[in-house]
Amino acid sequence: MENVRTIDPERGERDTICSRCGVPAEWIFTDSEKTRVEVTCPDCGKFEMLRTEFDQAESEIVDLGERE
Repeated sequence: MENVRTIDPERGERDTICSRCGVPAEWIFTDSEKTRVEVTCPDCGKFEMLRTEFDQAESEIVDLGERE
């Protein structure tokens, strides 16, 4: 069964993998233009990144998962 990510259309919050340590985390947009993302990780805490950085990290995680 495929692991489906959930998206809250009101807040943009969903499940992800922390780009720093690789554990399950959550993210949310921090601005109305949706250009900044705040990631909340149980190990690393909260940190912000640009949406372009976040999208790049997400695509790298997906690429690694497909190779396994």
